Parts: sequence; structure tokens; C-alpha cells
Amino acid sequence: MTDSPGKRLASFRKSLAISQRDFGVSLGFSSGLVGQLEADLSPPSRKFLERISERYGISSDWLLNGHGDMLRPPGQAFTGRTALVEPPDYGKPGHGSVRIDGYDCVRLRRMDLSVSAGRGVVAVDGPEAAPLIVPTAWMQRLQINADVTVLVQVQGDSMAPAIPDGALVLVHLMEKIVQRPGVYAFSLDGEAFIKRLIPLDFDPKGRPRSITILSDNPLYPPKAVAGEQINSMRVAGRVRGVLTLW
Repeated sequence: MTDSPGKRLASFRKSLAISQRDFGVSLGFSSGLVGQLEADLSPPSRKFLERISERYGISSDWLLNGHGDMLRPPGQAFTGRTALVEPPDYGKPGHGSVRIDGYDCVRLRRMDLSVSAGRGVVAVDGPEAAPLIVPTAWMQRLQINADVTVLVQVQGDSMAPAIPDGALVLVHLMEKIVQRPGVYAFSLDGEAFIKRLIPLDFDPKGRPRSITILSDNPLYPPKAVAGEQINSMRVAGRVRGVLTLW
């Protein structure tokens, strides 16, 4: 009998002939969570309902309540526990990736800073790679495009209190030349940083001949780079926003 959300979920997974682990990986969740859901130890979260609907087209109403068909019609909106999620209006200029309760939203990729990658960022592995969804209106106010913007997690307290340890920062990948003071994501001398950069003494092409690296936390001393050291600095982009997840 498939008379509970967990039993319906298990029945669907088994119809795919895949393990709890592989099923969880396909959705960005752990096998432990899948096991808990199938055992009805906890109800599916809104995020889980959204993922399984996007990945497999499963109806939230069917999974939660056993109502209607298992698969929702292509393109039809689906209802989570607290929000109506539907496809974007592709005819609308500047549309998002998805609409939630009538608001356009876009997905932002999670990436890590790299000391060797050409763009200065690399894809995050594992569950932490899951993108974050933010309103398009926020991105429009910042005048940046989600396609060239990524989220990077800050490690350390050198930029506290403005950017605390563990916060996610919005890095605009199109701002790779330090033409104005600001907080940038960059690598230098084999290490990756998110620091405040102050450019000085520009050359005829508009590139700074020297840069002062500042930390907002006064416990970290400033540093000046110039000459060949500037040439070895790889700027991933400028930080345009901060998200704290607590």
C-alpha cells in the first residue's frame, strides 16, 4: 500500500531501480534524508518538493496527500507547502529562472575561489553545490546579470563584522579589473582572498600600478602590492552583496 508520503516516495524510487544514495544524489540530498522520508520519520520539505518536481516532474499534491496523478503536466505550476512555484514567463524581458508566488526569481550558482582556474572560480562539489534562488528585482537593483554572478562562501573573520565568517558573497565575474575601491574576490601568492582593494596610480590603459589590500577587521594589517606582484594577482570579480544564512 502506498498510503503515506514515505511509501509513495519509496515506490517511485524503486520504480527507477536506483538506490537511496543515487536517488538522493540526483536531488542534492543525502541518502540518510531519503531514508528518513521513506520511513515517514519526517515530512518532505518545500525544498525537497521543489527538487523532485523539477527533476522528475512529481506532483507535490500526489506525494504529500495521494491526490491526483503522480506526474504533473509539463509546464504546469506545482504547489509546495508554502509557495506556488511555476515556470518563468519566457516572453517577458529579463524574466527569471522560476516564479514563486508571482515573483520572478533567478538561480545563483555556488562556487569556490581558485588559485589556478582561468576565471578564478571553480564549481563546488557535493550538496553545497545546490544553487540559491533570489528575486530578480534584487539583481536588477544591483545592475548585474545572474549568468555572470556566483555565490562564494567566506572563510575567516578578516572582513568581519561586515562580512562574517561563513557568509555567502555575491561575486560579479565581469569586474575583473580593479578600477575602483571595493571588496573583491582574488588569488595571490597561491592563496584565495576576499578583501577590500584600493587601486592607486593608474597606467594609460586604466590598470592600477599599485593596490592596497585592506581587511575590515583591524587585527589584520594592510598590505601593498605593485609591479610584478600585481601581474600575478588573479581577480575573480567584485563582491556586490552579502548573504548571511543565520
